[in-house]
Amino acid sequence: MKTRALPAAALALLLSGCSSTTVSDLGPSTFHVEVTRVDGKELPTKDAPLPANLGDRFEDWSFTIEARSPTGELEPFEGMVRLSTRPGAIHHLEGPGTIGRNILLEGGKASGIAKVSAVYGPSRVWVEDVGYTPVLPGETPACSDGTDNNGDVLVDFPADPGCAFADDDSEDGGTYAAGVSAPVHYALPTLSDAQGRSTATPFPFEGMELNTTSPSRLIVTRVASDGFYVTDVNPKETDEMTGGYNHMYAFNFSTPPGMRVCDQVTYLSGTLNEFFGFTELSFPSYKVKFPLDGPDGKPLCEVPEPFELDAKAIVDAVIMERHESALVRLRGFHIAKHFGPKPATKNVFTEGSSCDLNGDGQVDFASQLEGSCANACDADIECSEWTAFSARGNYRVSNGKTSLQIQTGTVATFDPPANAGAVLDAVTGTLRNFSGGSQNWTIETRCPDDLVCGKTGCSPMVKDSRTACVRLRTIDDNDQGTN
Repeated sequence: MKTRALPAAALALLLSGCSSTTVSDLGPSTFHVEVTRVDGKELPTKDAPLPANLGDRFEDWSFTIEARSPTGELEPFEGMVRLSTRPGAIHHLEGPGTIGRNILLEGGKASGIAKVSAVYGPSRVWVEDVGYTPVLPGETPACSDGTDNNGDVLVDFPADPGCAFADDDSEDGGTYAAGVSAPVHYALPTLSDAQGRSTATPFPFEGMELNTTSPSRLIVTRVASDGFYVTDVNPKETDEMTGGYNHMYAFNFSTPPGMRVCDQVTYLSGTLNEFFGFTELSFPSYKVKFPLDGPDGKPLCEVPEPFELDAKAIVDAVIMERHESALVRLRGFHIAKHFGPKPATKNVFTEGSSCDLNGDGQVDFASQLEGSCANACDADIECSEWTAFSARGNYRVSNGKTSLQIQTGTVATFDPPANAGAVLDAVTGTLRNFSGGSQNWTIETRCPDDLVCGKTGCSPMVKDSRTACVRLRTIDDNDQGTN
């Protein structure tokens, strides 16, 4: 399509009209944010980051803020702005004009100290004008006084969108101008950091990338139908008092393609969760590296030898937590003697161990009959409740003094109830936690190599961890295009 040029007079008139138009001040366009020091020291560098903060301490981030116009000049903004970190958390700010996580800019400038925690990786300070004017304790804020202060028909928090919080003294919204600092460099969390060296992760529901580079070295110890297990074979702490917690289960929803036991994971990220006391990484993204060949031409395998669980370790909650998701081994325990599908009779389990007395497929712990039956079976070290086995494949083993559960569903030719009372020479597998009842820990075998006994289906001998359950690599889903 052809266009026609404007006459010179018309163009001059148009330009004249534009130049005479005044534009009202819309406030700051952005904020220039700078973190100047950490704990009074020079900022860490990418090559020399600070250790990941696990939320167990506060660190002082000194910062400055300047309001800027659309063209980059200092904007004489007078108002509160709100600070946060990504990732991590700010507990409060210190310095002139600070209230909680908010600071007052005067003449477009402010400076202070942020008390930060749970920061890791490249972490930044985020500043935003949300239109928040907090009041001092004891005063009645405009957003909680029952009055439509700005005439928009909406009254108070949370009905009025101009109210950032209930203690906001203005029903008008902010400019929503924002700014972010350059990264402050921290190390990515290791597996031990993510586990938290305790019963729960310090990063619940947080999506994060884990440290997979030197000195950390993550090795696949199990490939399961719903995910995979890894162990950091170079954990940061290895001594008896602080070691452990260097194992993780990644819930993949299906068998991860292109992976096998012995592979090295070179990238791992996901969302950390506590699933009934079991720390797991959901929705994982990962990259694997095939093992290098050794001097004999065969691939090197760095799967560590299983941790031997004895009677003392089984009753020690700290030891068990240290080895959650780890490869472990149990020797010389026997399957519970009272173990079978018939219903128990008056809490006697010699004929059967099912507490599903009404046959509805589950045990009702609120029922006096079924609940007392389940409690009685739990108190009998030689009883393995049948419904737990029929529903999940778990059953009880003991040495006569202490017990825990095992799951041998990966050994298809072994029949646990047919071998009630039989001694199992060795049971190897990954250790899983479930925070319900008294039998919280379960060893899950990975393949037939992990179950050693003199019965049908068992392996005749314990295999080296570098060869046990090392199978062909999983393949891509050939139906993926039609899913």
